[in-house]
Amino acid sequence: MSIVYRARRIQIGDEVAVKILLPKFATDDAARFRFRREAGAAAMLRHPNIITIYDFAESDHETIPAFIVMDLINGAPLRELLNSGRFPVERATRLMRGICAGVAAAHKRGIVHRDLKPDNILVVAPDDVSEFESVRIVDFGFAKLVSDVDASAKGTVVGTPFYMSPEQCLGQPLDTRSDVYSLGATFYEILSGERPFTSERVSGIINKHLYEDVPPLAG
Repeated sequence: MSIVYRARRIQIGDEVAVKILLPKFATDDAARFRFRREAGAAAMLRHPNIITIYDFAESDHETIPAFIVMDLINGAPLRELLNSGRFPVERATRLMRGICAGVAAAHKRGIVHRDLKPDNILVVAPDDVSEFESVRIVDFGFAKLVSDVDASAKGTVVGTPFYMSPEQCLGQPLDTRSDVYSLGATFYEILSGERPFTSERVSGIINKHLYEDVPPLAG
């Protein structure tokens, strides 16, 4: 849906990331709404484990229909790091504490992310301030206020099948517990190197979330 540029704010001089909605989505109301929601939800949050949003704007310009200015994070997606295999327990636990802290902060503000997965978590290397890696949660495009998740939302399925809660798979109204389920699925993958449920078909993954127990982790 978008492309991200490294940019410099002329008046301030600092570097930021600018996420621009692709021109082909300029007239797509659903895409623009999701983009706007991503900016709005993340801007409500100020937490060291959540991406910081500085600005958002929309226009009728065909080249740049909308953009988000956010913190420039020199990190790698957790998904990319998992391609090399599972993490040691100590490292996995330390990263998950940071992820859970960010999600808890969102939940306290009444925000459900609805698409927690390794792709939406950036891992930042240690620096002069921190001795260990840190994490940033990104992409709040599917986020929603708990107060807005009611019966009218039934039948709408959003998220990524590998990490969706059973109620999410069924298109039922969601609350913070659905994010907790996604966190569990993510932690399982960090520890094992495998997703908790896999199948060649999306319907197969959904059925496993609904009816099967998660395979036990290897000792």
